[in-house]
Amino acid sequence: MTSTSDNWQKALPLNWIVQRVAETGSTNADLFTQATNDGAPHHSALMADNQTAGRGRLDRTWEAKAGANLLLSLLFRKSSGDDQPEIAQCQRVVAVSAVRACRSFVTDQKLAELIKLKWPNDLLIDSKKFGGMLSVADAEQTFIVVGIGINIGWAPDQAAKLKDLAVSSLFEPVDLLRVLLEQINIVEQLSSQALHDEYVNGLATLNKLVRVELTNGEMIEGKATALDLQGRLVVQVGADMRVIDTGDVVHLRDAIDE
Repeated sequence: MTSTSDNWQKALPLNWIVQRVAETGSTNADLFTQATNDGAPHHSALMADNQTAGRGRLDRTWEAKAGANLLLSLLFRKSSGDDQPEIAQCQRVVAVSAVRACRSFVTDQKLAELIKLKWPNDLLIDSKKFGGMLSVADAEQTFIVVGIGINIGWAPDQAAKLKDLAVSSLFEPVDLLRVLLEQINIVEQLSSQALHDEYVNGLATLNKLVRVELTNGEMIEGKATALDLQGRLVVQVGADMRVIDTGDVVHLRDAIDE
């Protein structure tokens, strides 16, 4: 990995330790290794101009054109041994912060409101994906790495990019990085309830008919009715309510209450 110029660091929040590399296989894998072997501290971050082995959920490839998009991993040291709730909490912090940051670059408020979340970890412009997150924790649950990719200037087929909207200025991934870190600092101070409420307000999945593929291969279809405080999706399937910890969700259409 080859480091790039340090000039971009001057405007970043001082409580973040950010490395930037020209190219790597996976920022998540690299930062996880740094946290495990080198004791990288809380609020460490690794940004790459290009990834050759970026991954999304379910081991999907994350495509990006070199230098065009934000490719970033963030390290959060945990203060307790809690498992899923805190992983979900960290991911919600990053998700809410990403929505705030991306919307801040859009001059038209109505267009900005097209930026939404899809459960569990996608960023949407209208109905098209333009970003995603992948979180990993160590076996002892002492730290969490949240990887996030956001399409800014390039997108693969069937996806969107932030510059599809009327952005406030020509900006680079490092500009979005700065605002994202600033927003994380703010969002981390929210109460759990306030964070939950803002996440839910930005979630496009609720009140949609959805198809969910569970990790055991089971497929269910129903109405996404709620998100509980642990970040789990509640889906009404016939007369039953299913609580989904993790799964791959497809939005089918808006639900119509009878």
